[in-house]
Amino acid sequence: MEFHGALVASPGMGHAVPILELGKRLLSHHGFDRVTVFLVTDDVSRSKSLIGKTLMKEEDPKFVIRFIQLDVSGQDLTGSLLTKLAEMMRRAIPHIRSAVIELEPKPSVFVVDLLGTEALAVAKELEITKKHVLVTTSAWFLALTVYMASLDKETLYKHLSSNGVLLIPGCSPVKFDRVQDPSNYVRELAESQRIGLEVLTADGVFVNTCHSLEPVTISSFLDPENLGRVMRGVPVHPVGPLVRSAEPDLKHEVLDWLDLQPKQSVVYVSFGSGGALTAEQTMELAYGLEMTGFRFVWVVRPPAEDDPSASMFDKTTNQTEPLDYLPYGFLDRTKDIGLVVRTWAPQEEILAHESTGGFVSHCGWNSVLESIVNGVPMIAWPLYSEQKMNAWLVSEELKIAARVDAGNGVVKKEEIVEVVKRVMDEEEGKKMRKNVKELKMKTAEEAVKQISTPQADYFTQY
Repeated sequence: MEFHGALVASPGMGHAVPILELGKRLLSHHGFDRVTVFLVTDDVSRSKSLIGKTLMKEEDPKFVIRFIQLDVSGQDLTGSLLTKLAEMMRRAIPHIRSAVIELEPKPSVFVVDLLGTEALAVAKELEITKKHVLVTTSAWFLALTVYMASLDKETLYKHLSSNGVLLIPGCSPVKFDRVQDPSNYVRELAESQRIGLEVLTADGVFVNTCHSLEPVTISSFLDPENLGRVMRGVPVHPVGPLVRSAEPDLKHEVLDWLDLQPKQSVVYVSFGSGGALTAEQTMELAYGLEMTGFRFVWVVRPPAEDDPSASMFDKTTNQTEPLDYLPYGFLDRTKDIGLVVRTWAPQEEILAHESTGGFVSHCGWNSVLESIVNGVPMIAWPLYSEQKMNAWLVSEELKIAARVDAGNGVVKKEEIVEVVKRVMDEEEGKKMRKNVKELKMKTAEEAVKQISTPQADYFTQY
C-alpha cells in the first residue's frame, strides 16, 4: 500500500513555497510514496504562473500539485491580511474536504500551514492517522501565537493596552508599537487566539527555522517550564530552512544584466509577492536609490495607498504597463546603473548571484531565509503582518541587517541613502556581511542534519 501525504497551503507564495519544499522532503527522506499538495488561491492562473517560474519543472506522478479555486468576488474580505487569509481558508474548508476524500490511496498524513488550522478538523473527521501544522514563518511567531491563545481575552487586552509588550516565557518579548486600544483589533486577536488553540489539536508542529537562527526560542519550546508547558505536549520540530535552491542555468534578463556587474556591487530591492508602497513612498525610494549611486535591481509594482499587502490580491501581470508612478526621467537617469523589473523577478537566482551585495526586503520569512542561505545582508523594511518581528530578529539579534525607520509613515530618500550606504559601503555593513556568511554556513550544516530531524521514520513508525 502506498504511503500518501496530503499538504494544504493558504494563499500566497510565502505559504506555497515551504509547503512544496516540505512535500519534496517527505518524498526524498521520509518514506512517502506519494505527496499531494493543495494550494488555495483566488486566482489559479496567477498562482500557476508564479509556481511555474519558481518551482515546477515537470510533472511527477509521485508529487502532485492541485489548486483549490476560491471565488471571492463580491464577498467581504476586509481587515488585515491575517483576517482576509483566515476567512479565505475558512471558506475553502468544504473544497479541501471534498478534494481530500477523492484522494487514492487515502492519505496517512495531513499537513496544513498555520493559517489553515481549521482544516485539522477535516483530517480528524476523515480519520487520517497523523495531522500536523507547518509554521511557514519563525518559531518566535509560533511562540506569540500559542502564548496569546493561553491567555484569556481580558488578560491579553490588559498586557497590550498597558505597555504594548507581551512577555513570552523563555524568549524575547514582542512589542506592539501601534496597539493603543486592543478593542480596535478584535478580529485579529480573535483569529490569532483561535489559531493558537487549534495548533494544540495537531500531533506535531513543523517550523521553517533552525537552531542557528532561533536557539533561545527553540530551547523554550523544548523546556516544559516555558513554552513546552504552553504546547501541552505537542512536539515542535524545526525543519528549516525550507527554501528553493537557485537554478544555476536559469535564463533571465536580470541575470544577464547581473553578469555584467562587479562582485557584490548591486542592491536588490523587492517587497515580496504581496508588498505594496504608497505613491509617495515609491517616489522617495526611487530618488533614494538614484542618490546612493549604487547599482540596483528593483522589482516595482503599482502603488497602493491604504493597504501595504495590496499586491497579494493584485491580478496585474502586464509587463509593459507604463511606469508613470516613478519620478519623471528616473529610468533615463539610472539606465547605466539600475534595472527596473515589473511585478516579478527570479529572487532566489538574484540573491545567489555574486554581483548581489545587499537586499532591501520587506522581511517576509521566505525572503529572510533566502537572503541568509545566500549570504546576503539586508536592509529591513517591514510592511505588514509579522514582518516587524522578522525585521527585529535580523537587525537586533542576528546582526545581519540595518533597519529603516518608518515610524513617521514615509521613509525619506535621505534615510534610504544612509541605510543603503551602511550596508554596502561602511564598516557596519562589513560586519553584517561577515555575520550572514557565517550564518549561511551554520544553516547549511544544519540543513544536512535536518534530514533526520525529525527522524527519517518519524511518520512510518506510527
